[in-house]
Amino acid sequence: MKYDQFTSLLDATTEQDWSQLMFSIATNLGFDQTLFAVLKSKDEPIESAFLRSNYSKEWRSTYDSSRLGYVDPTVTHCLKSAIPLLWTPDCFARPDQKNMYEEATGYGLRSGIIFPIHGPNGEFGMMSFVSEQLANPASQKDMMQSMGILSIIRDYVFESSKKFLTTKEPESKIVLTPRENEVVKWTVAGKSSWEISKILNCSESTINFHLSNIRQKFNVNTKQQAIIKALKLGIIQL
Repeated sequence: MKYDQFTSLLDATTEQDWSQLMFSIATNLGFDQTLFAVLKSKDEPIESAFLRSNYSKEWRSTYDSSRLGYVDPTVTHCLKSAIPLLWTPDCFARPDQKNMYEEATGYGLRSGIIFPIHGPNGEFGMMSFVSEQLANPASQKDMMQSMGILSIIRDYVFESSKKFLTTKEPESKIVLTPRENEVVKWTVAGKSSWEISKILNCSESTINFHLSNIRQKFNVNTKQQAIIKALKLGIIQL
């Protein structure tokens, strides 16, 4: 692993290039899935985190819609500790945690190493490196030898992420079109894309197009996260 790969994270000018570089560095070390998430403070809701991962989109949607961040023992660990955690099935002790873990394994999330982030200005977050090999005790020793370099990667990723956190357009300036407002309001009411398409007399693909634009405007991964932000900013009301 060359040092200039780490410094190139600092030089990345777009979130996409930065994210792909982060994933590439982790993959080269044998970790096929990676997640980075950070909040400006512990007081912020988990749903508002700046989050980038190459986890399955289906799993991320399930995780967010089911609010599993409040169940996940790795999140609890990061809130209370600065020490890395090797997470395996044993970490998921409660029945709800066991159910979460069982579902996660269907997306290749069986074991990994998670590094807490506690920034100098109160930032809180985590970076998780996932590898199937960590579930095998015989392979754990070799993988754990990467702990030092992974810690350095975590520090570079966190530091380089700040330019994207601070240069974002303020959320209060987000403006939805009249049709996007309609789509959001019907989504809050629990309607599916198909149901909204019938209500608004258009195709389901058009509704999904609007939802995609809404997620992009709010810089989130799921429509549930977009709804939370829209409610928080007063763009829509219950």
